[in-house]
Amino acid sequence: MSPVFQRLLSQQRLIALTVFVLASIGAFAWRTMPRQEDPDLVPRWGSITVEYPGADAEAVERLVVEPIEDGLAEVESLRFTQARAAENAAVFVVVLADSVTADELDSTWKEVEDALDRARPEFPAGVEEPVLDRGLTDQEAIVLAVTGSHDPLALRDAAREMKERLLDLDEVSRIKLTGDPGDQIVVAYDPAIARKLGVSAPALVDQIRQRNAAVPGGAILSGARRAALAPETELRNLQDLAQTPVHLQSGSTVPLSEVAEVTRGPDEPVAERMHYQGLPAIGIGIVAEPGCNVVEFGAAVRAEVRRLRADYPGLRVDEVTFQPDRVERRIADLARSLSISMMIVAGVLFLFMGVRMGLVVVSVVPLVALSALAIYAVAGGILHQMSIAALVIALGMLVDNAIVVAEQVQRRIDDGMARADAAFSTVRELALPLLTATGTTIAAFVPMLLSEGAVGEFTRAIPTLITLTLLISFLYALLVTPLLSRAFLRVQRVSATSFGERLARRLGRATVSHHRVVLLVVLLALGSVASVGGQVKNAFFPEADRNQVLVRVSLPQGTDVEATTRTVQKLEAELLRQDDVESVAAFIGRSAPRFYYNVQYVPFTPHRGQLLLTTTSKASNDAVVAHVGAWAERHLPGVEVAAAALAQGPGMAAPVEIRLRGDNMQHLAEAAVRVRGVLAGIEGAVAVRDTLSLGSPTVRFDIDDAAAARHQVSRQDVALALLGHTRGYSAGQMRTGDEPVPIVVRAPAGDRTPAEELGGIVVTNRQGRMVPLEELVHVQHRWLPASYDRRDGKRVVYVRSNLASGVPSSVVFDAFRQQIAAAKLPASVSLTYGGDAEGSGDANTAMLATLPLGLLLLVGFLMVEFNSFRRVAIVLSTIPLAGVGVIPGLILGDQPFGFMSLLGVFALAGVVVNNAIVLLDVAERGRQGGLSTAEALVQAVAVRTRPILLTTLTTVAGLLPLALSSTSLWPPLAWAMISGLVASTGLTLLLVPALYRLLIRESPPRANQAVAERGAVSATGV
Repeated sequence: MSPVFQRLLSQQRLIALTVFVLASIGAFAWRTMPRQEDPDLVPRWGSITVEYPGADAEAVERLVVEPIEDGLAEVESLRFTQARAAENAAVFVVVLADSVTADELDSTWKEVEDALDRARPEFPAGVEEPVLDRGLTDQEAIVLAVTGSHDPLALRDAAREMKERLLDLDEVSRIKLTGDPGDQIVVAYDPAIARKLGVSAPALVDQIRQRNAAVPGGAILSGARRAALAPETELRNLQDLAQTPVHLQSGSTVPLSEVAEVTRGPDEPVAERMHYQGLPAIGIGIVAEPGCNVVEFGAAVRAEVRRLRADYPGLRVDEVTFQPDRVERRIADLARSLSISMMIVAGVLFLFMGVRMGLVVVSVVPLVALSALAIYAVAGGILHQMSIAALVIALGMLVDNAIVVAEQVQRRIDDGMARADAAFSTVRELALPLLTATGTTIAAFVPMLLSEGAVGEFTRAIPTLITLTLLISFLYALLVTPLLSRAFLRVQRVSATSFGERLARRLGRATVSHHRVVLLVVLLALGSVASVGGQVKNAFFPEADRNQVLVRVSLPQGTDVEATTRTVQKLEAELLRQDDVESVAAFIGRSAPRFYYNVQYVPFTPHRGQLLLTTTSKASNDAVVAHVGAWAERHLPGVEVAAAALAQGPGMAAPVEIRLRGDNMQHLAEAAVRVRGVLAGIEGAVAVRDTLSLGSPTVRFDIDDAAAARHQVSRQDVALALLGHTRGYSAGQMRTGDEPVPIVVRAPAGDRTPAEELGGIVVTNRQGRMVPLEELVHVQHRWLPASYDRRDGKRVVYVRSNLASGVPSSVVFDAFRQQIAAAKLPASVSLTYGGDAEGSGDANTAMLATLPLGLLLLVGFLMVEFNSFRRVAIVLSTIPLAGVGVIPGLILGDQPFGFMSLLGVFALAGVVVNNAIVLLDVAERGRQGGLSTAEALVQAVAVRTRPILLTTLTTVAGLLPLALSSTSLWPPLAWAMISGLVASTGLTLLLVPALYRLLIRESPPRANQAVAERGAVSATGV
């Protein structure tokens, strides 16, 4: 034993005080740590929005999107970009590379901003400033709906006032309003009157701007002080604007009110809307401060909402979704599982180890767990479902070291050694083997610990806390368990395990005597289990444990938001009549707020809507989804309606996604039709859809350059006349409150002007003379794409589908791959996969990228222990047992194999290797003591079977609450580990002795340095 441990063990009071302090901090942290439902992810997603009023999709793509793509191509730390060029605007989604850390975010987003700066000079006149939103991943933990008025401005004003009051709460970071109608002042001029008076729209704009100019008046010296001169140059209210003098060609003036109607109202055209329970609403999405306690955040918001309801008696403020309640329930459920696991583990230990030895080991369990929690909390950890589940998973593992030490001390006491000497000698002999065993178990978690990307960040608390727990369990096994053993253990006159040892000895003899037969049996068992592996379903992540359903409504691209609103209202009315639906929130012209960590926010989509349904229970979700699909098929022909329950894992547009990329739109369209046909014919694929734009009507104005020159009119004059008549001219702003309100000058009909009346629009030339548009242009009616989707600089069409209940995405993808080979796609079109296929591939790749480091650490620890390639190979040969052993459990438990099951396999690998190590170590020590290889192996199996089985039992017992829980996330992991532990434990007791007998010569082994230093150990050593 090292002098350090010898000195530490003599400081009993110091050890007790340190453990007590750490455990107390852990207990306090359990009550006070920040609480969340899910871990925070590094915000690598952002959006860029660029408006180009009046431009068609092709112009937006060519003049706005492509210059931005060229700039972004120079940013190396991008994972991908996708863009949609639509009428009037372009929207980008920019995703940073998984390798970008939280500390590198600011510098990387600065590179994106620099790319926008490089692209800006290439924009034509009329393109507005690009808006970069880095908060695309902000989760709106609470979404409120303000209803009770059909006046959109009254609702908006109340929502804005509520927003300001809620922002005063310390726990609130940001607030986003949904369905804000905006605010504008419209000067709707009568074209006939304006033409009669000789007043053009541009002239009105100039005169309003001059009347509303904010010009300082300077200052004068008044005595010893300077007095500012403040001329009243700005408009203060609508009456001031209506009285603005308009100069006529005759030289006289008339008030603006005689030429135009001045009104204040919502933005036109409407960008987005929100309904709640069928009523017009404004949504208030509240983002919590990072790292705050979400439960306390929810309590503070609820208290303020109660005050708001009292202050606004005519309005309703309802909770659309309230994450703090879900956090509280989720953590309470997992805490209950943790408590049950501890009780089950304690019961197993008392049952198989006896009262005194069981008390020693059981006492260590809460001390290790609380100490690990203390360090995790001090390091800034947050309590969420991953961190609590990590403690549950670690319970069975952390007792292993304590079991080994307690049994060794007990055996030495039984052999007549004094309790203090038994404790000291046990620590001296087991320190290095325990370190090796702990190190190999931790090495199995290294790939999870170091994997990059959203999935790695989502699950990082599991390897972090398990690693921390194992390290503390190692230290406590050497420092705390010996002290507890000295206090509680006494001489046992009768061995409680003699019958078990006799059975194990018989098993060992049979294995050693017939090792070739045993190897054949093990291989046949592995092969037979692997052969039924195809029966295991594959699912990247399971559904979320929420009674919520998202319904996506998509009309043909180019559809006006008013038409989308009418369609959504029909579906709303039907859903509000359903007994299984508690509430319906509808979002029109945009997607739902990001109320869940993987919901993707999509702005500027007037032809789309999304409904968030809260059902009576999670069990009702499937019935609601089925009803939505059946009803929409009958009552909403030509409308794509896709309903799905929320799912765990990274955000994606659909679980099944096929991407078609190319530059030729005709070829892309042909490929999309074929791919959609194949996908629609696959059983299990529902709500099949694509993003192919069928087009929208376009009125093209071919300018007669000769006529334009004759009338001294430029092409820009023609375009501005059309834009001003429909969308309006900007005439500055008016400050009527805290925020400026834009002033827009346009014709009364605006964008609702009939196409046949467009020829009557007048164009003002440079001399102020008005020329009818019909004298300058030839009008053509065309059908052009309403939008273009692009990904990484190329046009793309997405073909997507949802999944029928119980159908894994792998079934659909496998069937599609088989059938698409027969559908010949154009050579210019490339096909790639998104959805679950990409998500699982990325997650697995990220983990496999760090697998070599984990294996290197594992092999390194094994070489330190054994200094033999053959012995290391024997230990490593047990790893496949972990993978194959999970199959029966997943089949019997009706659980899919996905990312969580894969985590279970990695965790199993460490346990299986640990079992092999302890078997080989005892065998090596027996041979050092003069036993033959066969005798040493029989001895190893005899004395290590009970501790190995006990570790397996405690781990399985600790996992049972997760396996039997009503949640969907944890059973796949728990059943994989339970099945793998049971199968691999039995096979390890057969495979390791058989391989050792086959590969290791009978001659005395080389005395490796580690073994020589430790000396012989009694039969129950590690």
